[in-house]
Amino acid sequence: MTEIHEATLARRQQIVAAATATFLRYGYARTTMGDVARAANMSRPTLYAAFPDKEQVFDAVIRGLVEAKIAQIRQQLASLPSIAEKLRWACTSWGVEGYELVRANPDARDVFDLGFCAVRDSYDVFEKLVTDILQEQWPLQGAVPALPDAARMLAAAIKGFKDLASDSDELRRMIASLTDMVASQLMAK
Repeated sequence: MTEIHEATLARRQQIVAAATATFLRYGYARTTMGDVARAANMSRPTLYAAFPDKEQVFDAVIRGLVEAKIAQIRQQLASLPSIAEKLRWACTSWGVEGYELVRANPDARDVFDLGFCAVRDSYDVFEKLVTDILQEQWPLQGAVPALPDAARMLAAAIKGFKDLASDSDELRRMIASLTDMVASQLMAK
């Protein structure tokens, strides 16, 4: 890697780290490029040299958050013995942290807005993770063609549960009930 490329990469990482905290606190709508530049301790021209607009900064933030969350979930999965426990852990980890973040910072709701491509893509990444968990039970590809559909259903249900839950405990209970039902139905096949 050249020194210039390393400096550019380091600057982008600095911006994404600063922008993450800013977007999580104020959301997309209330955050300006000036806010991100101040948080990153740089000038606006320097910020614009790395990211031409706010949506690209937001995209990088969402993709970084998703990558970190998926890695955290995967790390814990290996220690869980059953499909039901793995599903519950993955779905609870995916849903509850974001729910609690929005409860603490209502403007952060933008971080979960499916109107943004990176947010929609994050659900695809999560669905792939859930499909991988389910395929541990049925390792032959195509043995259970409904696995991606089950993963999509779980991801969509969690999104809906976050809108309906009155608190984190209720959200955890709803996720546990659903993942237990899915696991038991799939195990019966």
